[in-house]
Amino acid sequence: MENKSLGVYKILLTVLCSSLVITGVSYIDDKIWNFVFLILGMITYSIVGILYSIKLLHGRSAGKGAYCAIFIILIAIGYCVYSGIVAVQNWIAQWQLWAKITVPSILVVLIVLTIIIIVYKKKKSKIEKIASTTLDEKNNE
Repeated sequence: MENKSLGVYKILLTVLCSSLVITGVSYIDDKIWNFVFLILGMITYSIVGILYSIKLLHGRSAGKGAYCAIFIILIAIGYCVYSGIVAVQNWIAQWQLWAKITVPSILVVLIVLTIIIIVYKKKKSKIEKIASTTLDEKNNE
C-alpha cells in the first residue's frame, strides 16, 4: 500500500466494521452503519479540532495522524460496546419466559413512576413559587 492517504485505511476499516450484522437485513444494516460512521467522523473531527485549539497539534500531517488514531480508537470502543450489547442479548435470551416478561414490565412501571414523580415535583415547586410571589406582592402593598 504505497498510497499514504488515510482514505484507504478508512475504507478498509469501514468495510471490516460494517460487515457486523445488526438487524440481519443488509439494506437496514448499511444505513445504520453509514449513520454510525457519520457520527464517529463528526466526533473525531471535533476532537481533532479541540486538540488544534489547545495547541497540542501543529500542522496538517499531525492532524491527519491524530484523526486516524482517534477514529480507530473510537471504532474499537464502539466494537466493545457492540460486543457488550450482543453479550447482554445472549444472556437475556437464556432467561426463562417468566423473567423475560416480568423484568421489562417492572422496568416500565419504574420508569413511569419516576416520570410521574418528576412531573409532580415540578408542578409542586411551580405552585409554591407562584404562591410565594403572590404573598410577596401582597406584603409589598
